[in-house]
Amino acid sequence: MCFIVGFILSVLRIDPASILTDSWETVRDIAELALDAGRWALPYILIGAVIVVPLSVLGALLRWSRSRHRP
Repeated sequence: MCFIVGFILSVLRIDPASILTDSWETVRDIAELALDAGRWALPYILIGAVIVVPLSVLGALLRWSRSRHRP
């Protein structure tokens, strides 16, 4: 587990020494990375929602209508 966390931190360019010495800056850097990931992912989420949401609503309506007509 330590190896995996260390590898992820190195990919995110987070230095272990900076975690100890610059704690606030490290937190800010992690928040900035999360925001950047959100900005990158948001268009893809919205494009997917254009397809997924209507299909989910249609599926729910079909299940509801089938359960309503059962004796």
